[in-house]
Amino acid sequence: MEHPRAARTAAAAVPAAAVLVTALAACGGGGPGTAQDGPGSEAAEKLGQAQLVQYEDAKVVPEAGESGIYGELAGVERTEKLRSSTELDKPECADAANSWGSLPEVQEAPASVAVFARGDDTVSHTILAVPESVAEKALETVAPEQDCTAYEATLEDGSTSSYTMSELDIGKVGDASRAFAVKTETGGETVWMHSVVYRHGDHLAAATVLGPDSKGDHEELLSGFAASSVEREEKVL
Repeated sequence: MEHPRAARTAAAAVPAAAVLVTALAACGGGGPGTAQDGPGSEAAEKLGQAQLVQYEDAKVVPEAGESGIYGELAGVERTEKLRSSTELDKPECADAANSWGSLPEVQEAPASVAVFARGDDTVSHTILAVPESVAEKALETVAPEQDCTAYEATLEDGSTSSYTMSELDIGKVGDASRAFAVKTETGGETVWMHSVVYRHGDHLAAATVLGPDSKGDHEELLSGFAASSVEREEKVL
């Protein structure tokens, strides 16, 4: 693939948030425009049409996209496998940033994943079709536990990573939203993940910017990307 750094940083950050499934997809997801057949496939395809194709200099990576039932997406399954092979000093923090993804209603929901490349940064966006009540319930889970603001992980190869997690204030996205940042330090490298989870009408979405943040503009990029995504969703969904 053409995004080796995205693969490395995503793998390092996996214990911090399974929402990085979209970043992992950039390095061998479900295949070109993967779409699952069966229940929910039509709804998932519609969600895919609501995805942006470019935001400023972040361009979509078509072959990294996936659509289908969220819990059955190749990226979601791969992320779970990676997380299960990682040992945390605080096991309860495994879902610190992605407890919403474990909800049964979310696991069974139609979803679309899009991945965008911008230099060393990867931008990802996931949209799920769920009842408003489920979206509200999911959003309530998005809050770093006090004990999970800092923790460490030991990967299968014996390497270690440290994580620092905090909430972000980027303003409201959609009808309601929660945003957070995760700083990952591993092997002398620092990787940032800035993410927002939001509900808008009868769907739930998550936008993430992953990378070294060398420009120091991740928060601005995340805020603008999410706002443009909401505008697109309003036109299509």
